[in-house]
Amino acid sequence: MLTLELLGALSLRDETRPVPVAAQQKRPLGLLAILGLAGRKGLSRDRIEAYLWPESSGVRAQHALDQTVYAIRHALGSDVIVPTGRELRLNPDQVRVDIWEFEQAIRASQWTVAVGHYKGPLLDGFHFADSHELESWIDTNRSRLRLEYQDAIQVLAKNSAEAGDHSQSVTWWRKLANSDPLSAGATKQLMLALAAAGDRAGAVKHARLYQELVRQELEMEPDAEIADLAAALSRHAITETAGIAAAPVKQSVTPPVAAPTLEVKERSARDKRVLYAVIGLAMLISAAAIWGWMRPAPAKQVVRSTLAIDSTEAMVPSTPWSGRIAISPDGSRLAYIGGPRSQLLIRPRSQLHAIAVPGTEGATTPFFSPDGKHVGFLREGIVQIASVTGGPPSTVSDSLTGVAGASWGRDGFIYVDAFSLVRVEAKPGAVPRWFTTLDTAGREVHHSWPDVLPNGKGVLFTVGFSGGNGVKGGSSYAIGVADIPSGKHRVILDDAMYARYATPGYLLYVTTKKSLMVVPFNQNSMKIAGEPTALTEGMRLGLLGSTDLAVSATGTLIYATGAGEGKQELVWVTRDGKEQAVDPDWAAFYMGTPTLSPDGKRVAETRVANVESPASIWIKRLDRGPSIKLTVDMKDNFMPAWTPDGKSVTFSSTSATGATDLWTQRADAGAQAVMQVHEKSKLYNARWSPDTKWLIFQTDVQSPGSGDILAIRPGIDTAPVPVVATRFSEISPALSPNGRWLAYVSNETGEDEIYVVPFPNTGTAKWAISAGGGTEPVWSHRGSELFYRDASGNLVAVEVNTSPTFSLGRATVLFPAARFTSLRFNPQYAVAPDDQRFLMIRPLETSTPDKLIVVENWFEELNAKSRK
Repeated sequence: MLTLELLGALSLRDETRPVPVAAQQKRPLGLLAILGLAGRKGLSRDRIEAYLWPESSGVRAQHALDQTVYAIRHALGSDVIVPTGRELRLNPDQVRVDIWEFEQAIRASQWTVAVGHYKGPLLDGFHFADSHELESWIDTNRSRLRLEYQDAIQVLAKNSAEAGDHSQSVTWWRKLANSDPLSAGATKQLMLALAAAGDRAGAVKHARLYQELVRQELEMEPDAEIADLAAALSRHAITETAGIAAAPVKQSVTPPVAAPTLEVKERSARDKRVLYAVIGLAMLISAAAIWGWMRPAPAKQVVRSTLAIDSTEAMVPSTPWSGRIAISPDGSRLAYIGGPRSQLLIRPRSQLHAIAVPGTEGATTPFFSPDGKHVGFLREGIVQIASVTGGPPSTVSDSLTGVAGASWGRDGFIYVDAFSLVRVEAKPGAVPRWFTTLDTAGREVHHSWPDVLPNGKGVLFTVGFSGGNGVKGGSSYAIGVADIPSGKHRVILDDAMYARYATPGYLLYVTTKKSLMVVPFNQNSMKIAGEPTALTEGMRLGLLGSTDLAVSATGTLIYATGAGEGKQELVWVTRDGKEQAVDPDWAAFYMGTPTLSPDGKRVAETRVANVESPASIWIKRLDRGPSIKLTVDMKDNFMPAWTPDGKSVTFSSTSATGATDLWTQRADAGAQAVMQVHEKSKLYNARWSPDTKWLIFQTDVQSPGSGDILAIRPGIDTAPVPVVATRFSEISPALSPNGRWLAYVSNETGEDEIYVVPFPNTGTAKWAISAGGGTEPVWSHRGSELFYRDASGNLVAVEVNTSPTFSLGRATVLFPAARFTSLRFNPQYAVAPDDQRFLMIRPLETSTPDKLIVVENWFEELNAKSRK
């Protein structure tokens, strides 16, 4: 029996076996959620298509729905979704839906049962891109269900109070207040319930918390009635305390009215002595209380420990350009990238094991939301967020961004690396905007590893400089701070990387010599406020500034020590996932876009020797033969593609002016490179047609149109012609071996998917190859298969027939490939001539294992030093 949970984070569970990954992808899970929300009657196909594919034509939407239904039935069983005419509905004999059980309990006045089913807001953290009608429908139901839940709690709370069970009444009212923490009504009811249970101090404390929350979140003064009620309860508590304190000295027997005058005087004098004694005692008690309030709090103990991680949940090998760990603001959760599928793992600090977030294979660089309820992470060009309580991720943005750092500010924006920094609103489908601008006159080449200050005034980040032309004597890295919202920045610290603000007023950073440093920092003036102090040595530090460093607002510091990021190597992978290194002696700091020559005997690839070296094209004879550096100038040269005769290589090259053109050079380096195509837009991903008549390539996703596929006939055309060019991003072109079919990636549905069109007449037909996400298409040499990576990072093979016309066959997952290098924009693997092996890039394990150090109350050591 399947269980579909829509209340809270979207979740699909099977009582007998793990749910297949294919059913947990965003589109299939979204369809199940819509059908679950529609109830037992289901929903029409037309309505589903309009909800999930609002931008697609009728035929494409129908095809996409058919593919999604097929994927669900293939993964979960043919009877999970039941068709009734034009309607689709979930089979209640196969699927339990928590909303159905919640509403049934409400109708039956089973209030406790109903409250038990409500785990949180409807589809919390799950979003459908570009479908405003669907989001409106969900919002309406979300509000309705929340009100029904809150009404049920109020009934339970009032019933408990009427039965005299004030403790249980407090529990219900607290649950209501937690569900709507900014509600003045819920706060008042909880305060009254606490007072009725005898906890007036607790009622006053909750009032203070509510007032602080309203001022912080809403930037307004809280309801005056809350303050009045708190004051009244405080006075009542003081009066009772005074009465209790005076009780022991009261006369136990009331004297008779007709007592003699002398006795009255004696009693009066005695009463005065007792009164003075009580006043003196009260003064002593008050003085002691004031001293208790005003005296310095005892220093908290600094505790160091090594974090043990199960081998099945171990962190992935480090890289020069991406992060691996993050800690929630309250210090209660650790997020990191690990496990055999390179997933986002979330581990509560109180638990021994982590929970893998579905759909996050191949993720990098985790970061928490300010409230700690969500974790963001990066893929190349993609920003995604997921709820810490589970459920699949949603895509915030799929353009511009890199993977070298991100930070989520209280202003609702995520600040992300993109060579300079961009910022994008933390909601699905948001468009990133440039935030900082590189100071090219000062030889700035990169802004990365942002960290938003808690006060929202600015963003700390790492500034990278070209070569030895850095600031103050040639340092290649510095820490800068940018003003919000203008983005204007200045350097505040030299020879420093990866700055992190730490409460109550410090800046943590790492030097190029791998020292972890701390320096006083004033976040209001955004200036250094003292001298730096070394905390530890031997930090794990990548050549592009990546490090493992995280700090919570509550004083927990986590960092990793180690030898630095591992290098990368080429590896052959068989169709069943078995790996064999190509040449262990040919590892590199960075390598990318391996491309096999037509005879399969040589590989051309991009390599980078170190952080100050430009990217270069290298040619190597397989497996352990000699290699040559093809490009020897100081420009960045990358993304090689062989000409069909195997004699030359075409590649992208970035000039000093910032233009990226296409060049061709003989593979034996026997002649100078020749410019092939120059345009205003940056040009990438060159591909030759088998007859060499066409050269196909793509424009930069940052250019107008967000990336298009163009083509030119060298010697015939004077300018490129559009091949696939829409308002969406079209990237990663791949021509079939017979030159008649073009595969590419488009985000027209809100997700990257693989499509095939005829070539060169691309507008006559179109086939969707993937469903639920796909990137990096590569044809088999026989032309009978099309390979790609799915959203989970698996390598998939789709059977195709390209003659006399195009048709699709079965899709097969070959092996999990998330641990191998992957990029959205172009394939990071090549197919062997026999179509039985794949040339891929994997991280090379370092000889020194990572060691995660946890320090609780780390700043107490600084306080101790300052007191000496």
